[in-house]
Amino acid sequence: MRSVRLKKPTKELVEKYRREFEGKNKQDEDAIKELFKIFPDNTDYKSVLLKSVLINTFYYTQIRAINIMARHIVELDIDACLRQGNLNVVDQIANLTIKTKKKEKKRRNYSFATKYCSFHQPDLFPIYDSIVDKILKAYQRQDKFSSQPLGDLKGYRRFKEVLEDFVKRYDLRGLGFRELDCFLHDYGKEAFDK
Repeated sequence: MRSVRLKKPTKELVEKYRREFEGKNKQDEDAIKELFKIFPDNTDYKSVLLKSVLINTFYYTQIRAINIMARHIVELDIDACLRQGNLNVVDQIANLTIKTKKKEKKRRNYSFATKYCSFHQPDLFPIYDSIVDKILKAYQRQDKFSSQPLGDLKGYRRFKEVLEDFVKRYDLRGLGFRELDCFLHDYGKEAFDK
């Protein structure tokens, strides 16, 4: 596979992709944000189910047992962890056991969990998805923005550290995780489609 020369991330470039993302997805994003404002807590099954269905639908996280996921979130009692920015809550949500009559299936819904936490606390929980993973690794190969190998970005603590290294290397301080996600996701899709 031929490597693509990636553009240097600047505040202006990140802002451009954020504006484009919001232009294309404003109503969907506003609907999710509004629902999270109406139902800020995670103790009521119906409200958690609504939030989960919306994220699963708009972000294509492909969770088939969304009702089981919603019950799982309620049982975890995560509100204090979300408010404190406790990164362990991502893995708590992501790791789901589905019990059937014949067996137990373990699922890891990592991308969904990062999105669910991010819509509660966007300044504390960045969003992971495979495109963001791919473009961060491409920037590392191109520019060595982190002094250490990136490793497995499905370890949430490491993923957040890598994003913080990315921000420092390219002097993107002042931008939130949400702006970075819009840039990394949409620019990544564009760069890898070429």
